[in-house]
Amino acid sequence: MPVLAVFDTEGNWRDTHVCDGWINEHLARQGVAWGREAAPQGQQVLDRAALVYLPTQDGYLGLLFEAGEWVALPADKPLFFDAGEAESFDGLPAALPLFEAFVEQVLSLTGNDADDDA
Repeated sequence: MPVLAVFDTEGNWRDTHVCDGWINEHLARQGVAWGREAAPQGQQVLDRAALVYLPTQDGYLGLLFEAGEWVALPADKPLFFDAGEAESFDGLPAALPLFEAFVEQVLSLTGNDADDDA
């Protein structure tokens, strides 16, 4: 299940969305497509979860995808990719969470706790 988080220009978390319809609608405006079915020809399926930040006019979109999903991002837009190894994002607000912190926040917002899985 993808997660789309909306951040303001300073990197403050504003909204979180997990509804495929809402996510599809808002990503299409940014030229982004994704899916969990067969990937289009030439598109690779993610082999592990990944976080992508995409700058927008009003701030940033944080997109969390699971292994087995695919995402097609526009080549003409800057983006920042983190599959759990990033230590920082040059050019982005320091307030934007890295992969692990993003996942923990999503789990917290959905009433889950990352420690519960241990």
